[in-house]
Amino acid sequence: MECGDTFLMPAPGGIAKPHLWIVVTEPDPVSNLCGIVSVTTLRNSKDQTVILRVGDHPFIRHESTIFYGDAMIVDGQRLENEIAAGLAVRREKCPAATLKLVQQGVGASPFTRPKFLRFCREQWTR
Repeated sequence: MECGDTFLMPAPGGIAKPHLWIVVTEPDPVSNLCGIVSVTTLRNSKDQTVILRVGDHPFIRHESTIFYGDAMIVDGQRLENEIAAGLAVRREKCPAATLKLVQQGVGASPFTRPKFLRFCREQWTR
């Protein structure tokens, strides 16, 4: 996994339709942990800090938003294994401008958990 990679995966514990997830940090060189955020349909989201539109990523087909409350710190190698096993599906890399907007939203959203925010800030200053 690399910062900007995207993949489709159901939310943890969910059996619902898979959501697009975006890797927002490079994996830590020691722990291999990285930060990921999910994209969801705008009409169902409480968090409207960052709204994505058609053209912001090839997978986006209608107004969508990042729900920072679902953001997770995960093992990048485990994600690779889940993709290899067919449990997640790799999608197109996130365009640089969209990735920057999504990363800025980590600090701006009132739904971002403090642990996730700290992790991202530490990774971005390396």
